[in-house]
Amino acid sequence: RRPVTEKDLGRLLSSYEAGQAEGGFEVGIQYGLERMLASPSFLFRIEQKPANQAPGTTYRLSDLDVASRLSFFLWSSIPDDELLDVAIRGKLGDPAVLARQVRRMLGDPRSQALVDNFATQWLSLGKLAGIVPDVDVYPDFDENLREAMQQETRRFIGSQLREDRSVMELLTANYTFVNERLAEHYGI
Repeated sequence: RRPVTEKDLGRLLSSYEAGQAEGGFEVGIQYGLERMLASPSFLFRIEQKPANQAPGTTYRLSDLDVASRLSFFLWSSIPDDELLDVAIRGKLGDPAVLARQVRRMLGDPRSQALVDNFATQWLSLGKLAGIVPDVDVYPDFDENLREAMQQETRRFIGSQLREDRSVMELLTANYTFVNERLAEHYGI
């Protein structure tokens, strides 16, 4: 999520050298990997406050922190090379560059993670698996229908996001509208 520093390399090399002295090349690599994988910077997204920042005051995030937040929000993953490159060059503060990156990322198949996570959390789609409808009232309900309900919801939300549609349309959509949009967008 950021360029490697000399300090980072020094720590990894010292771990490698300790392992190498103890058991050769393979143990050195093992120690270096263990050190890297146990590092808080590897495990967590840590945002550094600017030096001399007064407690409780707001501050601008670094471009690398913005890139990390953006990629985890849209993709549930680390930034790709293009986003990192833009962040390293300090260009994400430019609204036009940021908007281009967001559009690019939403067009990427990895943005399905946003749709899935958003739909699951906002609409509690995860609870759908535990619902057992009354077979007398809904005799045609089966697992295929349950899956289709989830897929239809995710596709609708995905089309709203990717087509940059109004959030009001998302919040006020009715069943007819949803079906029309799905038919138009997916040929259903």
